[in-house]
Amino acid sequence: MTLLISALLALVVGGCSATVQGAPGPDRAPAPAEGPGSDPVAWTGRLCTAVLAFANPATKKPDYSASPDLPTVQKTMSAYLGAVSSGIKEGRSQLDTIGRSPIDGGGGVVDKVQNSMTLLEQDFTGAKAAIDGADPADGARFSATLGQVEATVASIKAPDALGALTSVQRLQKAAERAPSCQQLSTLASAVPR
Repeated sequence: MTLLISALLALVVGGCSATVQGAPGPDRAPAPAEGPGSDPVAWTGRLCTAVLAFANPATKKPDYSASPDLPTVQKTMSAYLGAVSSGIKEGRSQLDTIGRSPIDGGGGVVDKVQNSMTLLEQDFTGAKAAIDGADPADGARFSATLGQVEATVASIKAPDALGALTSVQRLQKAAERAPSCQQLSTLASAVPR
């Protein structure tokens, strides 16, 4: 029996003592583009880029103080609302293709931002329909509608992607290094509250 145990030990020990030739090197397989193992900075950058598609046109509010007439005011406001609505649609489309989060909890962040942008799209679409349906020939009614649209737009709460990312510490750290998130942060701090 002792001889059998010695033979087995020799096999086990002998099998583990093989030497591998060459030098260790990096894995040549590409890193995954999404999900665990992917770059969290790139992922948070895609999230912030999707929000920027809305935020950039939204911060370019129209100045129609020098507009010569109400039809020009209507066109200016309609163009602004249309640009924001298009940006929201583009951002939502980008969120649909963002891929799986590299960090647990990132999917919830995307869901939160996507839900906010869905509501935002409804608000801006409604505001655009109201201004497009107003008759600039009826100055009093048009001005009232314009005032309501401006109040609606001012009360709209934009998606807070950066705030949502703070709920997942590693994603927050990644957002601090993502250029589009830095741009979003700068844009958010420039908007008057």
